[in-house]
Order: sequence, then structure tokens, then C-alpha cells
Amino acid sequence: MKYQKNEAKQWARENLPGIGGGIIMPLNEDYSINYDGLEPWINRQIEMGVNAIITDGACGEWITFTVEERKKIYEVSVDIVNGRVPLLANTSHPSIMSAVELASHAQDVGVDLLMHCTPYANSSSDDGVYRYYRYLADRVDIGICLYNTAPTGYILSPEFINELAEKIPNICGVKQGMGSLDQTLKAYKAAGDKIVVGDPFEDYWPDQMRYMPDTAFQFCNFAPALFQTPENPWLCRYTALFKEGREEEAMKIHAQISPLRVLFHETQVASLMGKGVFPLPALKYWAEKLGLPGGPVRPPVDLLTDYVRNAIDIRLKEVGLVD
Repeated sequence: MKYQKNEAKQWARENLPGIGGGIIMPLNEDYSINYDGLEPWINRQIEMGVNAIITDGACGEWITFTVEERKKIYEVSVDIVNGRVPLLANTSHPSIMSAVELASHAQDVGVDLLMHCTPYANSSSDDGVYRYYRYLADRVDIGICLYNTAPTGYILSPEFINELAEKIPNICGVKQGMGSLDQTLKAYKAAGDKIVVGDPFEDYWPDQMRYMPDTAFQFCNFAPALFQTPENPWLCRYTALFKEGREEEAMKIHAQISPLRVLFHETQVASLMGKGVFPLPALKYWAEKLGLPGGPVRPPVDLLTDYVRNAIDIRLKEVGLVD
């Protein structure tokens, strides 16, 4: 590892702020994982200028994968990234024993940090969540970033996030995946002096850079891969301009891609916040339209509807990402 356990917080603050690109895991027609398909997902994002890669994340269909499949995803991702940017791996699992197994493997094969959801279904109190993270953190040296989102069934308050950051040395970040800039800023106010605070919603990425510039991380979103192409790296371009102090130029590009933001809400937010599930078929279809591998989704994930398919076709043409 690139740091000692008690250095995880400082390492994360020095290396994470910026754009974190997620991967929508490609599958073959028989539902097996298309491991070769990881390469274009990772390489394209790094070449466009993302600052970190997150593998096996929430939009990566991880909850349908076996432990052994997920271990291989980490291995393949480490080889492809090859140290070019920090690599985070989602090691979430309802079973604490499986979570430790996944986290230990990710650490051993060279992943830089972990991302970890609040344990699904069984979380009902801060005490239970604390014991879960304490058990995990005591058994690995690698840094752990919390993933705070409603579909897990239990929301971490800003005060509890701060408590976890204070009491557990290798907790070093939090992804505030609740669709609320207000909640993200509250977490930053509570714990931003200790850990990296990020949010996956591109809508207010400029506000994150404006109001929490020392720690802001666009945490594991599909936007770095699907809001831009190598020919038009809009997200990375406006981020660079914003950080150079050229905010007016940056916001012109931000406005230019508004149809993609609308598409994000039509195809992801409505499902995530309404049904509590990730709209993986829509994201895979979007990826395929841009030349990235997608493939089918494993049952019981819902299939793509004609309405969503048409919405993606229309919006991508509107901004000029496809003909």
C-alpha cells in the first residue's frame, strides 16, 4: 500500500479530490462478466482526465455478483489502471465475513482505497453500523470510504459520519449519494476537516468545487464516462476551467450539457429515488450508444423500457454525442 493505516485520511485528502469515474460492469449474453470490457471503461476515462477510478461500484451490478467474481474484478482493474490514478473498489456486502474477505483481497492485490455501503437491510441503529465498520476496519489497513444512500435502508447523519471519522482511523471519505447538496454540505461541515466528502450528482459538481474545494470529490458517478467522449471531454474540461478560476467559461460548458443532466434524472434519479434501485439497463444502453461495452443485466433487474430507450436516443443526439 502507498500509506500506513493511520495515514489513510491524509492520503485520501491529498489524492482523491476531483472526478471519480465509475464503471457500469459489462456482461456477456450468458450473464457472465465481460472482464475484457473493463479496459475501455477504465482507459477512456483516464485518458479524458478523471482523477480516480471506482470499480465494482453501485452502478456496476455488484449485488448480483459472487464473491469470487468480485475478487477477479479487483484484480483485472488493478492491472488495467496500473497506478495511473487512485483505484477504489466497492467491497460492500451484507455479510461482515464476506465484506472482510473482499476488503482483504482488494488490499492484497493493490487497490488504493475501499468504498463501502452501509450494510443492506440489517442496519437499524448507529450502534449496529458502528460495530459493522469497526469490525471491518480493524481487520484491514486500507482506507475505507463510506457510501451513504437511501437504498441501503439506513441513512448516516452528518453527526454520525463525523463520529465514525473520529473513532475509526482508516475511515477517510464519504459518498453522499442522496441527491441533496444540502446533505452533502452538512456532512462537509461536520466532518470535512477529517475526511474527503463527495457526491455523485453532477448537477451540483460546480457547487461542490465552490463550497468545499479542499475535499470535493465527484464520487463514483457514471457521468465521467457517459456525459463526454474523447472527442468532447466536457466534464473534465469544465472541471479544469473551474479549478483554474475561469468559472464563467466552465459554466458555459456546464449549461451546454444540460440535456444530459435531464436524461440523468429521467433514467436514473427517478428510479433510484422512487424505487430505490439502480436503473442499470438504461445506463448500459447509454454506454453502448457511445461505443462502450454494456450487455444484458442479470435477473431480477428490470429490463429497459421503450420510453427510456427513446429518451436516451433523443438526448444524446440533442447534445451531439451521437449522430
